[in-house]
Amino acid sequence: MGLSGALLQLLLRNPLADGFTTGIASSAALGAVIGISLGLSFYFLPFFALFFGVAGLFLVYAIATKTKNFNNISLILAGIVLNIICSAIISFLKYYFDESIGAIVFWLMGGVYLFDWKKIIIGFTILFTIIFYCYKNHLKLNILSLDEASAFNLGVEPEKMRKIFFTLSALLVSVAVSFAGIIGFVGLIVPHVSRGFFGAGMKNNIIFSTIFGADLLVLSDLISRVIIPSGAELPVGIITSIIGGIFFLYILILGKRKMW
Repeated sequence: MGLSGALLQLLLRNPLADGFTTGIASSAALGAVIGISLGLSFYFLPFFALFFGVAGLFLVYAIATKTKNFNNISLILAGIVLNIICSAIISFLKYYFDESIGAIVFWLMGGVYLFDWKKIIIGFTILFTIIFYCYKNHLKLNILSLDEASAFNLGVEPEKMRKIFFTLSALLVSVAVSFAGIIGFVGLIVPHVSRGFFGAGMKNNIIFSTIFGADLLVLSDLISRVIIPSGAELPVGIITSIIGGIFFLYILILGKRKMW
């Protein structure tokens, strides 16, 4: 989630972009909820989440580029609309498949309690393959932060490269959501922290956004395990949402270009 947030914020040149504001996470969540509602094995959920996550991304991208010109604001707005629609469908599924509501609600809150070695190996393989590709192409990522004409004159095809990195971002988000449920705001917070320490260059941000995302998740999981005196464990998604909501509000109140 940390790496996907760094990619999306750069591609959209928007400090509020992440897997949730672009609609990828909600689409992936919808796919997983459909799988749960149908009573499928937990190992099939990632495929449903991945398909719906990528489909949601391309739907949002198609809306944003319908005039043949890439529009960052249109993509964010389309992502918000998609979030609303997916949330409504998920609410309907919770109502209609009431026998699965417990599993759906618990999963939507997010957590790392259902992991096993198979999921860890799959996640590890996907993550480090994408890290390697992004690191190898970090100069092209930096060029994509420029305007269309400048990027093209420097030998980069903006539309083609955006599609590639958008797809990789969707893959990262979909896998994370399908394995751990919705753990919000990780992709929003950590790219800002990484840029604050190491600057805007993607050579460092690719690595440190990933590391800081893991650090935030571990810290949030620790808090979720000790915050209730009785020993009960909160879903970690609640903790990250509280931290992320405060951080999101801070960005909005600050409202200065130097933040980006």
